[in-house]
Amino acid sequence: MLFSVAPDYYRSAVAELRRTLPVAKIQRVGEDAGIVYLGSGGQETAVEASMACDLRFVRHLAGVDAVVNTSELNRLDAEEVADWAADAVLDRLDAGDEVSLHVWDSGDVSWAPGKIRRPLLEVLLDNGIRVVTSNSEQTVSVCVGEERTTVGLSPSGLGLCDWAGGRIRLANRKEQVSRAEFKLEELFGFIGPPSGKVAIDLGASPGGWTRILRSHGFERVYSVDPADLDPRILADDEVHHHRTTAGEFIAAYKDSPVDMIVNDMRMVPHMTAITMVDAADILRPGGQVVVTFKLGTTNPVKQADESLETLAEAYEPTFIRQLQHNRHELTVVATRR
Repeated sequence: MLFSVAPDYYRSAVAELRRTLPVAKIQRVGEDAGIVYLGSGGQETAVEASMACDLRFVRHLAGVDAVVNTSELNRLDAEEVADWAADAVLDRLDAGDEVSLHVWDSGDVSWAPGKIRRPLLEVLLDNGIRVVTSNSEQTVSVCVGEERTTVGLSPSGLGLCDWAGGRIRLANRKEQVSRAEFKLEELFGFIGPPSGKVAIDLGASPGGWTRILRSHGFERVYSVDPADLDPRILADDEVHHHRTTAGEFIAAYKDSPVDMIVNDMRMVPHMTAITMVDAADILRPGGQVVVTFKLGTTNPVKQADESLETLAEAYEPTFIRQLQHNRHELTVVATRR
């Protein structure tokens, strides 16, 4: 199967794949994609590992029915490449079947995805295949990489993400106060919207995550940060800005336990985990936390392991993934024990 990752974390993804799954071989496709061959099991096995929080750096999966060195495509025109891709999947499709079509590139390649997508779309349509933008049961995936090009047909529900290569694109809104909001929006697209009445936003400035929480129905949000909040956030009477550090706020908090705590602070992962363990006492049992671990690129797997081990003192992780809108981070969702 094909796996997609953030370019700087390809090796981290490979390390997790090797320690988690019965890997027989891995081949590089491009800067942010590779092919993993399993000795047993299939794409379902990888999805189960991701849902169990064991594969944290893999963003997207796709089936592989055929693979070719990309250099061989340079002798073909777009229609010939499309015919090659179609031949790999058409014997598994019947006229009237519905599919999504994903075509994307990995690295610096001479083939623009659009040049292949259009003729491939026409071939599929000519064979009676209905092609839709999203929400189909099956997806035809083509990835043109610097080293290899792959094509495959697989169940859409086993892709981890319904965007080509996992590259989610969210629109800017006029009410948006920070790009960090995209992280929460993307996350809630995976796990569903949060619920509760009272939340705490640690490291809130300028207030993007606070705004998202209020938009999802939280009646009160404690926004904790020594820095300023956006005036639009401060204008909300149910946003309570505490101009202090997370540690000071947690130590001084005396109200009823809250329903949710989110944390996007710029802090080394281990200290972030310690902060969240300290905060567990002000979160109701069964309450949810969302936290980003700022990993960098030095031993990210080890950093994640150690930080999650600390977090597990008070929480049960339910979702861990490097999202498209994370940079050098992991987004972790966990429930208070």
